[in-house]
Amino acid sequence: MPKKEERKQASLSLPILTTLKDFLLKEPVRLHVPFHSGIANNNIFPKEIYNLDISEVSGYDVEGKDNPIFQSEKITADYFSVSHSFYLTGGASSGLLASMIALNKYGKKVILARNVHKSVINGLVLAGLEPVWLDVDFIDEWGIFSRVNPEKLNKILQNDKNLAGCVIVSPTYEGMISDVKEISMLCHKKNIPLIVDEAHGAHLRFLNNKNLYSAIQLGADLVVQSWHKSLGSLTQSGVLHLVNENYFAYSDIKRSLDLVSSTSPSFLLLVSLELTRKYLQDTRGEIFIKLYERAQSFREKLNCLQNNDPFKIYLKYKNISGINLAYELYAKYSIEIESANEIGLLLLIGASFNDEIADRIIFAINDVSCRGLPRQAPTNVKPNAYNGSLLSPREAFLKGFQEKDLKFDTDIIAPCPPGYATNIPGNKKC
Repeated sequence: MPKKEERKQASLSLPILTTLKDFLLKEPVRLHVPFHSGIANNNIFPKEIYNLDISEVSGYDVEGKDNPIFQSEKITADYFSVSHSFYLTGGASSGLLASMIALNKYGKKVILARNVHKSVINGLVLAGLEPVWLDVDFIDEWGIFSRVNPEKLNKILQNDKNLAGCVIVSPTYEGMISDVKEISMLCHKKNIPLIVDEAHGAHLRFLNNKNLYSAIQLGADLVVQSWHKSLGSLTQSGVLHLVNENYFAYSDIKRSLDLVSSTSPSFLLLVSLELTRKYLQDTRGEIFIKLYERAQSFREKLNCLQNNDPFKIYLKYKNISGINLAYELYAKYSIEIESANEIGLLLLIGASFNDEIADRIIFAINDVSCRGLPRQAPTNVKPNAYNGSLLSPREAFLKGFQEKDLKFDTDIIAPCPPGYATNIPGNKKC
C-alpha cells in the first residue's frame, strides 16, 4: 500500500477505542482495578460507561510506538499539523503545569501576561521559575483584560536577559484575541519559546475565517487547548500541542507531564478526545461554520462587547447588573449563562445553539432589562496590581506553611472562572 494511502487509513482509525472493544469482546474475568469491574452501582449512568471505564489492561501496557494512546495522539498531531499532540485528562491545567516545568530547561525567568490562568502560577511554584510580568491593559468599562500589547512585550525582551520563555492567554475568557503572529516573531528574535494558553480557542481553526486562526498556525511553540470548552469532548479533557521541536523535544513534554498527571488516566476521557478528533475529521468541522453564522446574527441584536471570538457573547445593560440579569434569566426563563459580575454577563455559544434558542434568549433579555432591577453594590472586578516581588513564588508559597502575618502573599487567589490571580505568592501585600 502506498505511504499516502497508509496515512489516510491511519487517520481513520481509533486505536484507543479499538483496544477497548477488543478487550470487551473477550468478556474477560476482571481481576484488576477499577473495583466496579464493569458493573454499574446506580441506575443513572448507562452500563456502557462502566464497561469503558478501565485501567491499564492488556493492550495498553506496551511501550513506545505500539501504545494505542501514543498512536491516537500521533493521528491527532498529523491532523493538526504539529509535531505531537499530548492527550490531557487533567484538563488544560495539567498541560500548562507541564509547560512551565519544561521551560525550566532554559532558565529561571519567564515572561507572563498578567492575566495568565492560576495553573500557570502554580507551575511557577512547582518549577521554581520567577515571573517577569507583562502588563495587560484592563478595560474598566467592561471589567475585563484586553489583548497583549506587542510593544510592551518588546520592551521587556529588550531590557531583560536570560529569559526562558513567554506565556500568554489568547483568546481570553471573554474572547479577546492577541496578535499571536507578531508576538511569536518577537519571542523568536530573542530565541525564546512562546507558549499560548488557548484553552478557550480550540475552535478558531475551524471557523473558515481569514481573520481568525489558532495559535498553532501563527508561530506558537506550545499550545494548550481545553477541548471540552470549545470542541465538544467530555469535561476535563484537553490537548497539549507540541507544535514544533525548535525548543522542546517530545521527551521534554512527556517527562514534564508525568510529574503532574495521574498514573491512572480516565480512558473515558481519552476515548472522548479520540472520538472528537474523528468527528472533526469526518465533518470537516462544519458545525463551527454554521454556529459562526448564527452567532454573528445573534450578537448584532445585543449590546455586547466587540471582541474577536464570535462564540463569546459578553453583554451589559445600564439599568441592571450582570449578576441580577443572570439570576432573572435563570429563575424566570431557565436560561443558564456562563458567568456574571456586577458589570455584565457572558454567554457561550455551544453545540445546541440554534435560531429558536437565540430568539428565546433575546426575548428574555429584553423583558428583564426593560423592567430593570436595582444594581448590586459596586464591586471591584479589577485584579490587584502587581506590587513588586519580595520573594519568588515558590519561596513564598513554601513559607506559607510555617510563618504567618508576612508582608507578602503566600497563596494564589484566583476565582474561577476566569482563573486569573488576584493574589500571587511573593507579591507585596496591598
